[in-house]
Amino acid sequence: MNALKRAWAYVRRRPAKTILLMITFFLIGNLVILGLGISEAADNAKTLTRKSMRAAVSYEVDYDGYYSYINTLTDQDEINAAYENYPQIDPAAAQEFAKDERVTAFNYMTTSIAYSNGFDNVPVGNEENRSDMTTYTDENGNEVTYRNPNLMIYAIKYPNLIEFAEGTFQIVSGSMFTQSDIDDAKNVAVITQELADQNALHVGDTISVSTLDDDTKRDALANGAAQEDLDMELEIAGIYTTANDVDPSSEYYQWMYPYESPKNIILIPMNAYTEYIKQYVSTVYRIHPEYFEDTTLEEVLSSFEETPTSVVYLLDDPLHVDQFVEDHSGALTSYTLLNANNEQFRKLSRPLDTLSFFSDIVVWIVVVNAVVIITLVTALTLKTREFEIGVLLSMGVSKFKVVLQLFAELFLIAIVGFALASVSGSLLAGKVGDRVLSYQTANDAQYASDDDDMGYYFSGDVDYFTEVTQEDLLSQYHVSVSPLLIGKIYMLGTGVVLIAIIIPSFMIMRLNPKQILLEQN
Repeated sequence: MNALKRAWAYVRRRPAKTILLMITFFLIGNLVILGLGISEAADNAKTLTRKSMRAAVSYEVDYDGYYSYINTLTDQDEINAAYENYPQIDPAAAQEFAKDERVTAFNYMTTSIAYSNGFDNVPVGNEENRSDMTTYTDENGNEVTYRNPNLMIYAIKYPNLIEFAEGTFQIVSGSMFTQSDIDDAKNVAVITQELADQNALHVGDTISVSTLDDDTKRDALANGAAQEDLDMELEIAGIYTTANDVDPSSEYYQWMYPYESPKNIILIPMNAYTEYIKQYVSTVYRIHPEYFEDTTLEEVLSSFEETPTSVVYLLDDPLHVDQFVEDHSGALTSYTLLNANNEQFRKLSRPLDTLSFFSDIVVWIVVVNAVVIITLVTALTLKTREFEIGVLLSMGVSKFKVVLQLFAELFLIAIVGFALASVSGSLLAGKVGDRVLSYQTANDAQYASDDDDMGYYFSGDVDYFTEVTQEDLLSQYHVSVSPLLIGKIYMLGTGVVLIAIIIPSFMIMRLNPKQILLEQN
């Protein structure tokens, strides 16, 4: 207690030194507040933006990595072998990842364009730009007309789709088919409300669809195939509404096909779809054996297993996405990846990352210089206080308490300096932070405009990632001085004072009170 009283008396007795050190701590505090404030604001902006994004992770083929590898090959045999071993999503791994407790919904599906038999698709509204029929001239000069596909099939392995979990799809009549229906390969379907209204369809009705164009079907029928081998008869189990739509003012809308409309999507069990494909392949094997020389039917059918074209996981929290990817990346096969749309996010947040990096550097430079300056000032003034220290030591005051007094002197001054810095820093941090961000964003403008791979799309043109612009990200950037930040300043200041007192404390430990007083005499 006496050490603290002596420290307070010394601070009042040496106003010039006190004010000089207070100004030093004031300047240090302002610089640290600016640095930490900018860095904290950048981190908060990224966190808030990530929280606003959908917590989706896609398991997909790494096409960039695969084709980059192909381009490095020079031997034709190696190139052919690489193409024969084309990377695919591993069904076992995809289903294992879904067991993670962070996964709340799971899209495991194969998508395919299809043709309606005996019923109409929902009109897109751009029919004046695109006809249902396409005409071309073959090599013999004959004009050939064929019907364009008008439906999109989602062959689903598990019924807990992301769209249902988020409310994008909502059952309005009947029900979604069950896992048992999928496992039993039941020929059931769930269609959109618009498709049902277009054709006066109800739950319990049957529709017929096919993935084969008219020419293929005519050829198969002419060679002995049965109609039931080429079509898929589906009983309507449920009808759903979808919130998905295409902007009529977009260029994409002007030229889209009917099967690209969200209103023309039909959900069916994946096992039923696989059985249908195998049935057709078996028919082709029977009527055109010349297509499969030296290959058994079993070998042909084995290549048509339930390999998905789209696997997407919805997690419980957007902030868990990166850890989920890290936890499961070790189980990935060659040239496949777990894509969390991080590449786009990193590009957009690059100005904030750069800003945060340099702010942290500034903070550490200021802290190191503060330690050096305060240490030198304390060490230099210690020589003028040898007599005072000698008297205290001769009176039985321990060397530890002498060091404690020196620490208390600096700490009292630091408290006032940092308190003043907190006030001025609060006024300056926002303006300086915005100015620095504007400068950094202008320098990094090329990253914001570099959107060659900004979007990641899956089969069926479904984008499960939230579209984020740099404006959205930067709008979350706000530099402010919070109580937590002020607490960090004082913790940092305490550390600076502690480190700065270490060298002088060694000098005090070596002092001999008798020798000091004799020298003074």
